[in-house]
Amino acid sequence: MYQLLIKNSRIVDGTGAPAYEADLAVQDGRIVKIAPKIEGEAELTIDGTGLVTAPGFIDIHSHSDTQFLLDNRGQSRIYQGVTSELAGQCGSTIYPCPKEHMDRIRQYAGKDVEAYASSSFAEFLEKVKRDGKDMGTNLIPLIGHGALRCGVMGYENRKATPEELDEMKALLDADMKAGAWGLSLGLGYTPGVSSDQDELCALGEVVSAYNGIITSHMRYQNLRTPEALEEMYEINRRTGAHVHIAHFKASSRAAWGKAAEFAENVHNAQKAGVHVTVDVYPYTAASSGITNSFPKWSIQGGKETAIGYLKDPEKRPVLMAELEKTFATKADGEALYVVTTNGRYPEADGKTIWQISEEQGISMAEAAAKVCVETNAGATCISFAMCESDVDVMLSQNDFCIGSDGVSYSLAPEDNKGKPHPRNFGTFPRFLRLAREKNLCSLETAVRRMTGQSAEYIGLTDRGVLKEGMVADITVFNPETVSDKATYENPFQKPVGIHHVFMAGEPALLDGEQTEKRLGQFILRK
Repeated sequence: MYQLLIKNSRIVDGTGAPAYEADLAVQDGRIVKIAPKIEGEAELTIDGTGLVTAPGFIDIHSHSDTQFLLDNRGQSRIYQGVTSELAGQCGSTIYPCPKEHMDRIRQYAGKDVEAYASSSFAEFLEKVKRDGKDMGTNLIPLIGHGALRCGVMGYENRKATPEELDEMKALLDADMKAGAWGLSLGLGYTPGVSSDQDELCALGEVVSAYNGIITSHMRYQNLRTPEALEEMYEINRRTGAHVHIAHFKASSRAAWGKAAEFAENVHNAQKAGVHVTVDVYPYTAASSGITNSFPKWSIQGGKETAIGYLKDPEKRPVLMAELEKTFATKADGEALYVVTTNGRYPEADGKTIWQISEEQGISMAEAAAKVCVETNAGATCISFAMCESDVDVMLSQNDFCIGSDGVSYSLAPEDNKGKPHPRNFGTFPRFLRLAREKNLCSLETAVRRMTGQSAEYIGLTDRGVLKEGMVADITVFNPETVSDKATYENPFQKPVGIHHVFMAGEPALLDGEQTEKRLGQFILRK
C-alpha cells in the first residue's frame, strides 16, 4: 500500500520540462513511481483532475528562522504552497557568538527570542531539541554576517583586525561543519554596513571550502547598484564562493527604469565566469526598519548612532539635510508608511510619513526623525520604492528565482503587530498569477523558478524536482485560478488555488486547509 497516491493530475516537475498527465505515488516519504496509470491502494488518494502537481515551493529568501519558536504553524507559508525556506537572511541570525560576549547576541536577537541566542548553530539546535520545538516548514539555515560581526566586534564602525577576522572565520567554519548552507550578508544594515571587501572575502574563503552560498542584501539597491554588484562579484573572483543577490531591484525614483540595465550587468558577469545568481519578489514595495531610509553613514556603529546624530544639536542639521532630500515631495512621504512602532509611538502606526507630518505640522524629514527617536529606531516600515515596469522586467528574467523576503506569520490579525507586507502571505501565488496574466514566462518555467532552480542554487539534491527517489515535498494547485489575495490594507488573506501541500508525503494542507501536523525540520548540509 502506498503512503500517498495523486491521480489524474498534470505533472509540472520543476525542471522546466513540458507538463504531462500522470499519477504519482509516494512511499516512506519519497516518490516511488510516476506513471500514466498507477494501480493499487494508498493510505491517502487525491484526485488531481484539473490540477497541477508540482514540487513544494522553496522560498530562497526567508526570515522565518526564529518565528517557529513563537508560532509553529507557518501559516502564511503553508497556504502559499511553500514547504522549505532558506532562512537567516540579510546578515541576521541569533548565532554564533564568542561565549564571553553572549550579552551582545542576546541583545541582537531581541527580547522575543533572546533565550535562544546561542554561541553556535549547534548550540541553537540543541536548545530547539531540548524544548521540543517543531515547525510548519523545513528550514535551510544560513549564518548571519551581522551576527558574526556583532559577536566579535560589537557595533564598532571600523575595519576588523586580523585576529577578529580569524575569530569570525572560526565561528563560521564551526557552523558550516554543523550543517549550515552558507553566509548571509546585510550590507545595508548595521553592523554589516561597517565591513569592507577584505572582510567579506576572508569569510567567503570559509564558505567556498564547503561549496556553500553567500546571499546578499547588497550595500546599495539604487543608482549605485553596479558598485554594489561589483563588491559581490569580487568575492567570487577572489574566493570562488557562489554569491547570490537577494531581492534584486531598482530602488528609489532616481533608479526607476534601470532594471533592464541591472539585469544585464548580472548576465554579463555570468558570461565572464562569475558564479552569481539572483532572486526577486513580485511587489513594488520593500519592508524594513525606519533607518533603512537614512543615509548609510548615519547607522555605521549601530542604529543608535542615527539617534545620537538626531539628538546632538551640532550634528542633527547634517542628517536632517539628507532626510530633507529623501523626503522632498509629497510622493516621497506617501511612499513610506509605518507598519508598527511596537507600542513605542502608536500615534504613527499605520500612517505614512506624509500623514504624520501633516497631522503634527512638521516637515516630512522631521516626521521621519521623530519616528526614529521615539521608537529607538525600532519602527517597521513599508516603502513603495520600485515601479511596476521595473518589477516586471525583473520577473521576466527566467534565471532569477522567486523569494519572498518574508516571515511565516499567523493569518489572524490579532496575532500580529500592525499590517505586515503582503509578500509574507502571497508571494508565490502572486507570481504564478502574474506569470499567467502578463505572459512573463510559461507555467513550467514559473514552477522551476520556485522549485528546481532554487534547489540548484542552494545546493539541495533531494528536493525541488518531482522524480523517483526524491523527498515527496509536493504542492498541488489550480493553474487557472491560483492567485494572491493579500493587500497592503488587509494582508491577512489566504491565497486561492492552492489545494494540497505534502511534506515527505504527509499532508500539511488538505483541500485548502492546514492540518494539525507540524512536518518541518532543519535541512542540514551534509
